[in-house]
Amino acid sequence: MADIITESGMSAGAIYAYFPGKAEIIVDVASRVLGRRIANLESATSNKLLLPPSEVVRAILTGLKEEIGNPSVIPQVWGEAVVDAALRSLANNAFSGLQNALTRYLQNWSVQEHEMDADTAAKRARELAPLLVSVCQGYILQLALVDDFDSDFYLNRVIENLPR
Repeated sequence: MADIITESGMSAGAIYAYFPGKAEIIVDVASRVLGRRIANLESATSNKLLLPPSEVVRAILTGLKEEIGNPSVIPQVWGEAVVDAALRSLANNAFSGLQNALTRYLQNWSVQEHEMDADTAAKRARELAPLLVSVCQGYILQLALVDDFDSDFYLNRVIENLPR
């Protein structure tokens, strides 16, 4: 809380007028950050020409990296989510929201790019979306924990191996 108070320039009393505690601040900020990533993905889904999944994943992760600044906060939230019901709910909603948005995107992309019928595209999208979520999770963990993590190399290597 001391870091939040310092960064905001507000007094502790002012912060607590808006939020009862740290968990509520985390839920609010995380919901906004992830909400913007999902909104960007949903906007991309409605485009006539869809980017390949590799470029969508890159956009999600680079946008997240730019917006959050210090990536270590995300694994900290994940760790606290193990014992805090509000943060666990946030994590569940975040992962399912991202996976659902990716599923819709992948389904539309598969129909457009591979001329699949809707049922086959939906099945393929349900299979691939969890893979893309795990790519995002792995990126975030390594960005936060590995001192010499080369995020460009990671994205390039992972993207080379994503379905086309």
